Amino acid sequence: MSWRFVRVLAALVTLCSVGVALSGAAANAAQQPAIASVSPINSSAPLTHAGAADVPSPLGPSPVHWQGGQQSHVVEHALDAGTQNSLASTNWSGYIASGTTFTGVGGDWTVPSVAASPAQEYSSAWIGIDGVLDSDLIQTGTSQDTAGTSTSSPYFAWYELLPDNAVEIDAPVDPGDAMAATIVESSSNDWTISIEDQTQNWIYTHTFSYSISAQTAEWIQEAPTVDGAQSTLADFGSTTFSSLGLSGVDTSAVGLTDVEMTNASGTIIAYPTPLTSSGFTDYYGTPRPAVSSISPASGGTTGGTLVTIQGSYLYGVTAVTFGGVEASGYENADGSLSVETPPESAGTVLVTVYTAGGSSQTLPTDAFTYVATQPPATPPVTSSATPTSTHGYWLDGSDGGIFTFGSAQFYGSTGSLKLQRPVVGIVPTANKGGYWLDASDGGIFAFGDSGFYGSIPGLGLHPAGSGEPDSLDAPIVGMVPSADGGGYFMVASDGGVFAFGDARFAGSCPGIGGCSGAAVAVMPDASGNGYWLVTQTGHVYTFGDAPNFGAPGPQAAPVTSAVRTPDGKGYWILFANGTIANFGDAGDFGSPAGQFGGMNPATAIFTTSDGDGYWVASANGSVDNYGDAPNEGSMAGTRLNGSIIAATGW
Repeated sequence: MSWRFVRVLAALVTLCSVGVALSGAAANAAQQPAIASVSPINSSAPLTHAGAADVPSPLGPSPVHWQGGQQSHVVEHALDAGTQNSLASTNWSGYIASGTTFTGVGGDWTVPSVAASPAQEYSSAWIGIDGVLDSDLIQTGTSQDTAGTSTSSPYFAWYELLPDNAVEIDAPVDPGDAMAATIVESSSNDWTISIEDQTQNWIYTHTFSYSISAQTAEWIQEAPTVDGAQSTLADFGSTTFSSLGLSGVDTSAVGLTDVEMTNASGTIIAYPTPLTSSGFTDYYGTPRPAVSSISPASGGTTGGTLVTIQGSYLYGVTAVTFGGVEASGYENADGSLSVETPPESAGTVLVTVYTAGGSSQTLPTDAFTYVATQPPATPPVTSSATPTSTHGYWLDGSDGGIFTFGSAQFYGSTGSLKLQRPVVGIVPTANKGGYWLDASDGGIFAFGDSGFYGSIPGLGLHPAGSGEPDSLDAPIVGMVPSADGGGYFMVASDGGVFAFGDARFAGSCPGIGGCSGAAVAVMPDASGNGYWLVTQTGHVYTFGDAPNFGAPGPQAAPVTSAVRTPDGKGYWILFANGTIANFGDAGDFGSPAGQFGGMNPATAIFTTSDGDGYWVASANGSVDNYGDAPNEGSMAGTRLNGSIIAATGW
């Protein structure tokens, strides 16, 4: 099967693992390579002093253009919040310094040789101040272009003070020339630009009056603006920036954030290497993804384990495979991937991530171990006078924490995992040897002997509210197994129903023009050819051959849960205040009416296997028992990481 990876958040910031930006944080700044102070070039060698050309160049390096129309306040947050994220731009690639008011920037580079192309393509290597958080920008550098049908020289030096056009420097530049440049505020609002070609033995220097905020400084490889339009980036191979220099009001507070250049589809086309004390290299092309960690590194052979993959360049993902078998998942806003493992045989397999840059290198550490599911242990024979309980139940927290009581066995939980969306339900297998957990994005987590039959992310649908195309219209709120346990249904709050495995789809609220109130539960009928859908307003909708046993209608409190009788000929409906309404052959065994509500609503009703009793659980973990349902314990009085949102038992 084929999955399409998407960003969970419609983030305007592209993420990777190498940059860090600071805001007055010397401790964080100490984690980065030191940047030397800068002063105007003062070479002792005899140099030819070049002048500026009389005609402005049509080429115009410009302020950064953010991928996705990113606004300056988003960028400012990324630069000032101590983030470890890169920024994605459609015209810049390199490093941005921030955290103080700058008075100088300097750097060296070697003029790259661009690859020939039939059409005109452009690239510029430069140093500068501003252009990130405002439209001011003072800069100097070299341009390396492919001429196409033009006869003009594709290599030249220039300077620019926006909003004026770039001005070409009247001096020769060739591929391989060693360049050095500085921009220094010699006095208030007077900036001296110096650029030297150490191979051709010339220097251009001039002081300009220019008032700017000087909030950022940069070392950049750019696809410049040409004749007012964004140009196509020339294949410059690579450019190494060295001897990086800065001066400013407080350089101890300076942080550095890397910027990657992307095309219109979001694929990286130029990117910098991690910064070292020697500088960095900016490369043309798309980087290969790299995996640094997989957590957890093991799970059951039935699949469905939610795995977090960390690494570099893990975006624009086209596939993730476990031992060659494709998995479903999505990209997170922090640059990691959340992936549901596919079913596999027991053993260790390599995990590979695929992007436009290729596949990640499969190292021995990039592995996941499938562990064979063990059947529940047979209880030992005991001479105790107290018989083993024939009943049991599980309580399920919103964090995926599982609490077992009576004969219920613990088969695993998501309590230790970082979930993309909260857990909303738990469903046992027919023999009580395992269970499924489902999250509000439709992710499925299989434990014990439960089989993995698919999930909402596996259908290519993104979480509700993510802002991505093909998203759920509403979050998943509940799940139940099919009549024979060979599949399951999920229901969204808008009444949308999703069937997996042998679960038979028989209709949904959107398919009948909508239902009254948000859906809270779905219950399969005895035949497996129909189901009931229950809404928060007390309405019950029948689909397929499910018979109509009645509904309570709107009450003083909303409906929070519902469960059918074991024979499928009736059901109980639970309200947040503890009131229970029974229909069909569902018996009235009492209720905690009026005992719950507010911060501690009744959240789940679940029946004994014979249908002659039930339990009611509340958000704080308390459990009330009625009919032949025994008191097996509760979590009342225990501090929970997530409120109890679902429960099931027998």
